[in-house]
Amino acid sequence: MLAARLYNNHDLRVEQIPDPPALKPREVRVRPVWCGICGTDLHEYAHGPLYVPKENLPQILGHEFSAEVVELGSEVTDLKVGDRCAVLPHVFCGTCYFCVRGRQGLCRQLKLDGVSWPWGGLAEFAIVPAYQCIPLPDNVTFEQGAILEPVASVVHAVERSMRSGDSVLITGAGPIGQLAVLVCSAAGAAEIFVAEPNRVRREQAEKLGVTAAFDPTKANVAEAVVERTRGLGVDCSIECSGSQPGLDTCVAATRPAGTVAQIAIHVGPRTVVPEAWTWKDLTIAGIWSFKFYDTPRILRQIASGRLPVERIITSKIRVSNLVSQGIDRLADPAGDQIKILVAPQG
Repeated sequence: MLAARLYNNHDLRVEQIPDPPALKPREVRVRPVWCGICGTDLHEYAHGPLYVPKENLPQILGHEFSAEVVELGSEVTDLKVGDRCAVLPHVFCGTCYFCVRGRQGLCRQLKLDGVSWPWGGLAEFAIVPAYQCIPLPDNVTFEQGAILEPVASVVHAVERSMRSGDSVLITGAGPIGQLAVLVCSAAGAAEIFVAEPNRVRREQAEKLGVTAAFDPTKANVAEAVVERTRGLGVDCSIECSGSQPGLDTCVAATRPAGTVAQIAIHVGPRTVVPEAWTWKDLTIAGIWSFKFYDTPRILRQIASGRLPVERIITSKIRVSNLVSQGIDRLADPAGDQIKILVAPQG
């Protein structure tokens, strides 16, 4: 079968490999239909292996994907061949402190499709635990299903930091930032401000209905946001840029007793001033993953039309063009792409 495998940084090969082996009783074989390129994939390609264990190389990439079920393990009873599903990437033990409390993303033995599990979404077939397959409602497309994993993480961030009627600042308007705009809007945010240096991404955020989109290279975003919020600052901010200026802006623009939600991956050290958090009585929320049991609810929001995640998709490509038409375009700071979906079938 055809698969995209990471051998090392800047060494990603789309190549023929053997088909996956026979299933274990509680596994399923799926045929990925669409797989999103994530910021994690960009980091692995440019700087990795970071989260991919070196001993796993070469690693099939892809952890944001939708798929069709093509074969069931002998003990799988809640799925059937032909089911359309979103595939969540977490492989968890089910018995540790966090798993039994519904926080499988914090499992002490966690593995992830496309990162530390042998199979991923950027291949013609994958073997995954049956519990990863979340059936898609009839009116949810495979493209929308491929966005379930990142939007679930954003929902987790928003529900930890925002209430209906709040004002929000989002730093960074890449895929996660754009999803944050959609989720905050669906959750009833009164004002949504965005800071993003890329013109195309700012314009896309404006199309989604933000209150204002600022270019941080030309404006002091924190001052502008404080001025527009009657001198208070926003109720919460969501850091989606993975940059020092983005993090600093969130802290400066958030009102006293507000919340800063940190969802972006920051590669390398950052400088923080905890005293600034203390004097403002800020809550700093690190955001990792999501709650598995929330995902059917999120799919129902997508099905209702109230969470139109497909609006962040800017291109669809074939896996054979993964680097030239996918990774390279997304890594370009002046590029015109937000979310690129990849067809793994050739």
